[in-house]
Amino acid sequence: MHSPTVNSPSATPWLKSSQEPVLNIAKTSARHEITKRAPWMFLGLLAGIVMVLLGQKFEIALSQKLEVVFFIPMIVYMSDSIGTETMALFIRELALRRVSLKKLFWRETYVGLFLGVISGVPMGLFSLVWLKDLRLSLTVTIAMIINGLVAVLTGMLTPILFAKFKKDPALGTDEITTAFSDTASLLIYLIVATMILF
Repeated sequence: MHSPTVNSPSATPWLKSSQEPVLNIAKTSARHEITKRAPWMFLGLLAGIVMVLLGQKFEIALSQKLEVVFFIPMIVYMSDSIGTETMALFIRELALRRVSLKKLFWRETYVGLFLGVISGVPMGLFSLVWLKDLRLSLTVTIAMIINGLVAVLTGMLTPILFAKFKKDPALGTDEITTAFSDTASLLIYLIVATMILF
């Protein structure tokens, strides 16, 4: 049996088939909203702690080449931006129709790599012009290309998994996508830097 695709007229939108009521912030109480949202905030805090520990793990390497640190905010920001934008697009898609993961996987893989290239290459060139360090430029470029792919796939899979388990994608998907893409982007950047620069 074929799974319903985005073009299938019989595919039921996820929000209409969900077993979990969607949080309506216009009608719910502040206490209820806090109860629903607060647990997911702790995931963000956990991700922050992991990132701090990652920085400590690579402390010696970072201290040997401080320039690597300069690009961490941009690396994390671009990954977060790509991931959350993808997530928002897929939540909207799930609200309108069901999607075929198999059909979209390879397309989104291409999109992620392309977004990684168009963000990584300019940043790599900027670092080369600024710091005159070819290996650092390659590090930034390669890390951002990989992170573009990881961020898109994370932003796609998170709301789809929520839909599969009949959960409200407006609650938790942003925190999960941000936490995973931020942590993964930093880890990937530091691993690539270690392999190329040290």
